[in-house]
Amino acid sequence: MKPAILVVDDDDSIREVIHAILTQAGFQVAVAANGEAAIALLKRSRFELMLLDVHMPRMSGLEVLAAMKQIADTPPVLMVTADSQTATVREALSLGCSGYVAKPFTPATLVERVRRVLPQQE
Repeated sequence: MKPAILVVDDDDSIREVIHAILTQAGFQVAVAANGEAAIALLKRSRFELMLLDVHMPRMSGLEVLAAMKQIADTPPVLMVTADSQTATVREALSLGCSGYVAKPFTPATLVERVRRVLPQQE
């Protein structure tokens, strides 16, 4: 069975690119355009990994990470962001994120980072 990954980004083009890269790499991919939609999906579906944008309107990726503490059985999270400020990185790690994928990224880098978090799938 293909590992299920949830991609959360408010930018349609980024979401589409990540979806295409991960689908081609053999993953099952669901997408959400904002934090609220991501939380709703996490409450009703099981994912092995979530890729989460930091900067989104209404509910940031950091706020999504904090809200996930109220949900049972949440997946590991890779933040996908152009923001490499130390304070943001530190806060995301303290909220439980498993790592970062820096924008812009190559398809190979994205797939490698995803597989690193999901070593049991290899």
